[in-house]
Amino acid sequence: MGKRKKDEGAAAAKGQAIIPSFFKRGETDASRAPTLVWPSPHHLRRSAENAASASKKRCLNLDVDAGAGDGKDADCGISGEAIKDRRRKFVDVLLGEGDRDGGGGNSSFYGKPPSGKEKLTPLEQQIVELKKTFPDILLMVEVGYKFRFFGEDAEKAANVLGIVAYYSHNFLTASVPTFRLHVHVRRLVEAGYKVGVVKQTETAAIKAHGTNKAGPFSRDLSALYTKATLEAGEFLGGEESGERDGPIRLSSYIMCVVEEAITEHKANAGKDEVKGSFDARFGVVAVETSTRDVMYGHFLDTVTRTELESRLLACAPAELLLSASLSTSTKKLLMDYAGAADVRAEKTPENSFENGGTVAALADFYGSLASSKKGCLDEKVDAGLEALMTMPEIVVAAFAHIFAYLKQFNLENVLRLGALFRPFAGQQEMTLSPNTIRQLEILHNQTDGTENGSLFWLMNHTKTAFGARLLKYWVAHPLRDRMLISQRLDAVAEIAESIGDKGRGTTVATLASTLLLLGKLPDLERGITRIYHKTATTYEFINVINAIMKAASQFQRVRDARSALLIRLISAVTSTSVIDHANKLVTSLNAEAAAAGDKINLFVAGQYPEVDECKENIKSIEEDLESFLPSYRKLLKCSNLEYLSVSGMSFLVEVPCAQRVPADWVKINSTKKANRYHPPEVLEASERMALAKEQLNISCAKAWDMFLTGFTSYHMEFRAAVQALAALDCLYSLAVVSCNQGYVRPEFVDEACLLKIEGGRHPVLDSTLQDAFVPNDTVLSGEGERSQIITGPNMGGKSCYIRQVALITIMSQIGLYVPAATAKLHVFVAVFTRMGAMDRIQRGSSTFFEELSEASTILHKATSRSLVVIDELERGTSTHDSLAIAYATLHHLLQEVQCFTLFVTHYLNVTEVVKLFPSRVQACHMSYLVESPEGDLDKSSVQEVAQKVKLQLGVPNI
Repeated sequence: MGKRKKDEGAAAAKGQAIIPSFFKRGETDASRAPTLVWPSPHHLRRSAENAASASKKRCLNLDVDAGAGDGKDADCGISGEAIKDRRRKFVDVLLGEGDRDGGGGNSSFYGKPPSGKEKLTPLEQQIVELKKTFPDILLMVEVGYKFRFFGEDAEKAANVLGIVAYYSHNFLTASVPTFRLHVHVRRLVEAGYKVGVVKQTETAAIKAHGTNKAGPFSRDLSALYTKATLEAGEFLGGEESGERDGPIRLSSYIMCVVEEAITEHKANAGKDEVKGSFDARFGVVAVETSTRDVMYGHFLDTVTRTELESRLLACAPAELLLSASLSTSTKKLLMDYAGAADVRAEKTPENSFENGGTVAALADFYGSLASSKKGCLDEKVDAGLEALMTMPEIVVAAFAHIFAYLKQFNLENVLRLGALFRPFAGQQEMTLSPNTIRQLEILHNQTDGTENGSLFWLMNHTKTAFGARLLKYWVAHPLRDRMLISQRLDAVAEIAESIGDKGRGTTVATLASTLLLLGKLPDLERGITRIYHKTATTYEFINVINAIMKAASQFQRVRDARSALLIRLISAVTSTSVIDHANKLVTSLNAEAAAAGDKINLFVAGQYPEVDECKENIKSIEEDLESFLPSYRKLLKCSNLEYLSVSGMSFLVEVPCAQRVPADWVKINSTKKANRYHPPEVLEASERMALAKEQLNISCAKAWDMFLTGFTSYHMEFRAAVQALAALDCLYSLAVVSCNQGYVRPEFVDEACLLKIEGGRHPVLDSTLQDAFVPNDTVLSGEGERSQIITGPNMGGKSCYIRQVALITIMSQIGLYVPAATAKLHVFVAVFTRMGAMDRIQRGSSTFFEELSEASTILHKATSRSLVVIDELERGTSTHDSLAIAYATLHHLLQEVQCFTLFVTHYLNVTEVVKLFPSRVQACHMSYLVESPEGDLDKSSVQEVAQKVKLQLGVPNI
């Protein structure tokens, strides 16, 4: 014992923290201890140094032999054993029990683990029952003014939040203050946990008048949060003051994937299923609970799962819900994506829906909604069920899994309206392949995965969050309908023409000022959805409705719009029905009370009888209390006696200390000069008052819930207005980009296949290099040369050239101006790319396999109205094999597919294909100019070279 204490004392004297190993209940598990080192805080270090100095602190003597003579300290009168015991407690409590081996210990835990024989406290028994009910949820339990974690939840919270966990009674525990709930919930959710908030379901006043007087406060799960449900869930707080911890996501989809192997049904398979290498059928549903956006799709896919990956990249879900029937290749893709994108994944229970249970579960849901309408089937509810019944069974199964998952969050009503269901990509939209999204850097760059340097980054000048959300969808889904593209271009042109025009700029001036105003307000799309979910606060409600009314009043002044699209969108924003309903909702509330979050004074008298009844009850009790004062004034001979409220205690009668009072008066507190009492009748009335106020709070909460329920009938109108605002924001953003110098409106031809770009530039590089970028021309025609074979040296600009052609094509079909002198093209139905070298070892794919898989996808899916961009297909294998693969691929595209193709290669032998198809393909190379200083240069001089690449016809001379 002496050696142990001396070692600890020496460590303490040096200011080193003595870190304990991690203890599980009743046992030691040092292998699970985190290796993080926790420096001892300054005040603990100073306390340890003082404790190690016997001459300065005799009563906390660290010498083992102190007081051994007569067993007592001469000055303190404390025995030597008591001093030793005090010293042990002091060191153990402040610094934790030391690591005997001197190694790194746990930085967040201290104290002694329980022996396993202690009896559970009533609170701990509650925690055990809650964990049995919610085993996979990290619980934050409200205890007084703190939210506490217990057991393994405390260990997880301590590691994520950087707080101290310690042993108390039978469990490891940690805590955070209640007013920081919004911060810690978001941090835990971003760490990937499903977080449940357990609150007290009764107050002290209700408990005193209930059947649970002797037991602990009853508690139950009040809210549940994950990455995909955080924004739509119960209000956490902190947003009013702008205080928010963690990233703000534009969207947080939860995506459910259901798979069915085709090989098991080949007898009934159609031609498309047997053809090629399709081996699975997928049903996918993605739900954004905070905006009520519901996307679905069903498709066939190959073993490479390119179709599934394209949905993942375009949707970018925050959570994945995986059915039990997924194959190994699908699991590898999804888990690889989840790990790289920090996405939370959860598996559905096995055999969740058997024997037609999917349809039955959803039918019960829509049936319950219909019965809630007094037995009369709601047309919208019926439409929702009808929309599901027209979908394939595999999609309905995905909907059923999503429904069962959202039900535990009370967010299943997001699936109520079938009118909001939409496919991942409409028939009039282009579906970009995963390679195209990734290799052209449409949404994120390939360097660090952020938006900087991507096409979305270049185009995003939106002022609102809901506008940026819609623009991201537009960028990932270019249009392929010529009429819709022309309408969008007309709207962008009208806004672009007026920007900076002081003489007439009414349309844009009003649009810009309105969007600037909306940019300072909460996310309207998420706001009306939170109102629909009945999770919005009074502050959120009044803010959102007022913002919509302000936007409507601003756009009512815009009367000179010429574009059909602008006229339609402005009409939706300024709808008379929306304005009338907004006014009705706002005038039915007390605006000041709503802004302050005061539900008691929120409603006008007579609106909710139950609330009025509770207020009358409180008023009656107050009158009773006032009626007692005359007798107390007479008794105490104090004519100006009034009730006093101190430290949360109300209706106190204050009298001087020398004043005698009846024996049945209850003394509450006192000062040096006065005592404060509760007479018996006041005590009884104050208890009734506390109970009446609790009943009023409950009645007001119910009334607020009923008020938000009434908003449901207006939800679709307000949603349409907000979506119109988002579209106007996007059009304004496209117009800002189109006003860049050197941008031109693309011209679309009717039927002929044509791609003619004069002076084309890479949009992102052009914005950074500006005048230093050398433009290039591109001419491909259905009646002439459909393909280009581009050769040239490394770093010669080949990849930059083909990327700029693909990006200009995509930008044109998004509906904005492009960086070129002129641009004339037909509407492409798809853009395919194969660039760079990348392996996926974690999924068992080599570089060569990835190249061939990408090329195979292009050969199977490309049509005559597709744009195909292939950059150096020949990597990953031997020279002769690479040459053969490149030649055969290009030959097939020219002879069979006959699409527009840009083919980059280092093999000059590939250009021999020009001889077979002289009218369909042209050979080009990237040349460069060398500028050197004037005068003769000898061999020893250093030549300054500036390279400017330019596309030239023909094969370079080597």
